[in-house]
Amino acid sequence: MCVIMKSIKGGGEVKRILKNPEVNKRIRELRETLNVKQGVYAADLSITQGALSEIENMRNNPSDRLIRDICLRDNVNKEWLLEGKEPIFLPVSRTQEIAGFMGEVINAENAGSFKQQLIHVLAQLNEDQWQVLADMYQLLLKEQSEQKSGD
Repeated sequence: MCVIMKSIKGGGEVKRILKNPEVNKRIRELRETLNVKQGVYAADLSITQGALSEIENMRNNPSDRLIRDICLRDNVNKEWLLEGKEPIFLPVSRTQEIAGFMGEVINAENAGSFKQQLIHVLAQLNEDQWQVLADMYQLLLKEQSEQKSGD
């Protein structure tokens, strides 16, 4: 679907062709789903709030780079963004989940937090201490399993 938009700029008429206005709508929908303000989202994507506003209000096309950056930043399914094919978000691997958690933990705003202190202690464990921790983990799993079967 192609939409031709006309606007007056500097006394002359400028025609802009929106390649697919549904993509523009989905960008706004995504930002609202993520509950992120337009200025913050634009900054995260290294564009101006005005540029994002132009895209969301269907006055400009998103660039290929912007589409790529949105998909990478938010783990968005590119097929959903471009064609509307579900799911919106791609499944997150265990490694990605851990990386995201670690990113939150090392954030300067969390300096001195329990999570940061715990990760610091874990980083200093030797192999014997890791084995003790693994044994405790197995014991906790067993107790949880027994509690669930007793309910």
